[in-house]
Amino acid sequence: MARVQKSLRRVYVPSAVSSFFEICDAKPDGSKITDELKIGARGGGFVIQRGNTTSVSLSNSRNDSVHINGRRTPGARTSLKVIELMRRDYQIPSLELSHRIEPPVGAGFGTSGAGAIGATLAISDLFDLHLTLSQASDYAHRAEIESITGLGTVISLISGSGAMGIVTEPGSFSIGRVDSLMSDYSEYTLVCACFGSIEKSTVLLQEEKRTRVNKFGREAMIEIMKERTPKSLLYYSRLFAERTDIASPKLLKLADRAVEIGAIGATQNMIGNAIHCLVTKARRRQFLASFSELVPKKRIFESDLSQSGPRIL
Repeated sequence: MARVQKSLRRVYVPSAVSSFFEICDAKPDGSKITDELKIGARGGGFVIQRGNTTSVSLSNSRNDSVHINGRRTPGARTSLKVIELMRRDYQIPSLELSHRIEPPVGAGFGTSGAGAIGATLAISDLFDLHLTLSQASDYAHRAEIESITGLGTVISLISGSGAMGIVTEPGSFSIGRVDSLMSDYSEYTLVCACFGSIEKSTVLLQEEKRTRVNKFGREAMIEIMKERTPKSLLYYSRLFAERTDIASPKLLKLADRAVEIGAIGATQNMIGNAIHCLVTKARRRQFLASFSELVPKKRIFESDLSQSGPRIL
């Protein structure tokens, strides 16, 4: 059995909001990619400071368990999948994972991917496995792919490459490529309106939606990489959301109103029942005063952007 460290530490992982994406799980000839580490997504979005803090301990039960914000969550399949995958390679006993998650869960803030990374790194730390960031990424990425909770979240969170990130080549961190829009991220805050969760598989498994997503996701990437600005990222992501027909007309209308009252850009979370608006800190107070007239304050979530990856606390 793997040796347990005497002191238990926590792992912090930021969150991420995806603005647009392209599903990359097939070869050019249309055949499915079988290597899970090569499956992923191209796309772009924002990394935010308010994230996930994870700790892990030995369980008093025979079964693994996951607690999210103090409540046992049997449906946390991605975190449970991490334990399953790591147990195949290491003699790991039953564990109890605990996630403290700040963003709304299931609303397109990358909480499953962040939880998977946090779980992998916390288990590595507990048992003194000394996994590198790339090795940890492989476990977390495979857990997301097998659980159908995400495609490109793990690489965007684990790279620490930029607050306004662009995944240019899909796959795990050990295989894919991430770029970043070079703007002063400290000038901005991300203001979000959240109205609940969306089951990711409703989009990822429907062929008609996948076809539209890939066509317009590819077009959005081309245009964004021509202009390379935060405004263009959100402008073309907004077009992507509408053209793919996976967005809510009501949420897109709210995103457009957000731009009218001062946001640099806004669009629906991919994939979640929420929108995100990029706002300069200089206009933050004025924007929030107007935005709170459109959205109940309990539905508003706000965070500064982050340019750092996971770390052990």
